[in-house]
Amino acid sequence: MKIVYPPLVEQSVTYHATQHISKADMYRSMVEKGIITENGLPTEYALENGWIKDFYEKENLSFDEFLAIYPIFEEYDQELFKLVDGFWEIPITLKEELLQALASENVNYDEKIQIEEYLADR
Repeated sequence: MKIVYPPLVEQSVTYHATQHISKADMYRSMVEKGIITENGLPTEYALENGWIKDFYEKENLSFDEFLAIYPIFEEYDQELFKLVDGFWEIPITLKEELLQALASENVNYDEKIQIEEYLADR
């Protein structure tokens, strides 16, 4: 039987890959330290202390609020971004560029997570 761990556990194991910790140990440690709940959701404590970043986008964010969630986009011209149905969208060409960066692994861990989270629902 294959155990499916919450995404935050998977990301933590990836982030700490050099420590060779098992997913089960990572999950147990994160729950014990109050970083995630037993269901794998981030605790308020973890969010307040910046241990876990919440990528939730409310509708009609200002561009500065959007950049606070996805600082990777600070390097791009604001003219590329359009507010569509209350959410900041990018052209297909930029989406393709981001997907290529992920595939080629030319991004660091934080950039990878931001890109994946941004593209997850788009």
